[in-house]
Amino acid sequence: MNPFTAGGWTRAGARSSRNPWGDNDAVPPSVFGALPSLSPAEAARSMQPDSVTFQFTNFRTTILNCTIVGPQNRVAYRVVTEPVAPSCTILKDNESRNVAMVQWQPNATLEIRGVTPRQRVKEWLPLSSDRSRRKMEVRGVIYAWKPMDGFICLYKVNSTAPRILARIARAPSMVLLEMTQEALGLNLLEPCLVSTVLLVCGHNLD
Repeated sequence: MNPFTAGGWTRAGARSSRNPWGDNDAVPPSVFGALPSLSPAEAARSMQPDSVTFQFTNFRTTILNCTIVGPQNRVAYRVVTEPVAPSCTILKDNESRNVAMVQWQPNATLEIRGVTPRQRVKEWLPLSSDRSRRKMEVRGVIYAWKPMDGFICLYKVNSTAPRILARIARAPSMVLLEMTQEALGLNLLEPCLVSTVLLVCGHNLD
């Protein structure tokens, strides 16, 4: 797949005028839980030959309790939501160290180790004024998540030729996060894992 033309981007980097949410009555991306489920063949199409896919699987009801499987089918992370109030979701690495934490009440806040101190989720993933995308700042660089052709795709804002760096897809019984080598080199893995959980979980982020 050519990331310059996929999902409404032209080779020159201009955005398509097509509204990714359909008409004005479409559901805005304050909740991305309505991400369509792709067929296994569609979801398995790689952006680039060397891209890396992480599978959110073994759901215990929702993505808020699941296992994240990385390359070589090895468990890389776990998403654990404590059943006690106030509800808290934790991303743990394969050594059970806390990587990120989201507290849902009274207002959703998050903290990601080495990336962002504790802040409101709606400030870390703010919804754009036209409600077409959510921005994400990592180490001073602004990226954005935007629905494109059945995926939620990440690209760098203010780039003259935006490239898709990562994308989220819903497949039967799992959610997939595919990342390019460029995205991994930019240390976007853990911010993207947290974003995937937030964008798919169904919670209102605003």
